[in-house]
Amino acid sequence: MIEFDKMSDFFSDFYNFKPRDEFIYLDFHLRTTVLERFTTLPFVLDLLKGKKHLIAITDHNDIRGAIAACDLGINNVPAIEVGCGDGFDLLVYFKELAELEAFYRQEVESNMHLYIMTRTNKDIFYYLDVLADRHCYLSIPHINGFAQNNYLKNKPDIKQVLKQVNAIETYNHALPKNRNINAQIIRRSYQLDATFGSDVHINYELQSFYRLLESEEKRHRKLMGNLYERSLFQHVVPNIKRQAHKCLIH
Repeated sequence: MIEFDKMSDFFSDFYNFKPRDEFIYLDFHLRTTVLERFTTLPFVLDLLKGKKHLIAITDHNDIRGAIAACDLGINNVPAIEVGCGDGFDLLVYFKELAELEAFYRQEVESNMHLYIMTRTNKDIFYYLDVLADRHCYLSIPHINGFAQNNYLKNKPDIKQVLKQVNAIETYNHALPKNRNINAQIIRRSYQLDATFGSDVHINYELQSFYRLLESEEKRHRKLMGNLYERSLFQHVVPNIKRQAHKCLIH
C-alpha cells in the first residue's frame, strides 16, 4: 500500500544506509506540538532512539519542531506544511534548514492569518509562484481527505495545482484505505512521485503507523534496496565520469 518505489531521489541526499533486514522508519508528514496529549518531539525522539530513520516534521505554518529536530541530531528533512488562505495545504521540503528558515520568515510568518494561525492570507497559487524559484520539493497531502481536506471534491482548481507540484501523498495514516488508494490512482494519472506519512496527532496513532510501516517495509524490502541502488548510482557514477574525464585531459 505504501509506494516506497515512487519516492523521489530528492530525499536520497539525506540517507546513506543500505536497507537490509533492519527496520528504517520513514515519515514525511510528521506533526509535533506542545499541546497536552498530542504528539511531542520528546516522544518522537524516544520512538526513534537507536533506529535508522528519515523523517520530515511538517507542522502547520510552524518550523520550531523542524529546527529542534535538527538541533537534536534527528535525521530530518527541513519541511513545513503551509496552510494556504484558500483552504489548500502544501507540503514543502528543502535541502537545507537555512532555506526553510528563509522561506518561513519571508513568505509564511509575514503572511500569517490574523486569527487562524494554521492559515496564511495567501492562496496556493501565490506559494506555487514564489516556490518556483526556490530549490524545494512540493507534495499535496490528503488529496482525498475528509470535509475541507477533500480537494478532489471541494477544490475546482486541483487539476491546475497538480500540474505544478512534484508529488501526491499517497498514504496518509489518518485516512482509511480506500481514500489512500484513490490518491494512488490520481498520482498515476498525473505521473507524479509519492510521499507518505503518519499525519497523526496522538502518540498511540504514531505507534500504529510505526507498526504498519514496519510490516509494509518487509513486503517491499526489494524496492527499498532499489532506492539505495538509485542513491548509490546518483553519487558514484558522476564521480566515475569526472575521473574518466580527468584521465582523458591528462
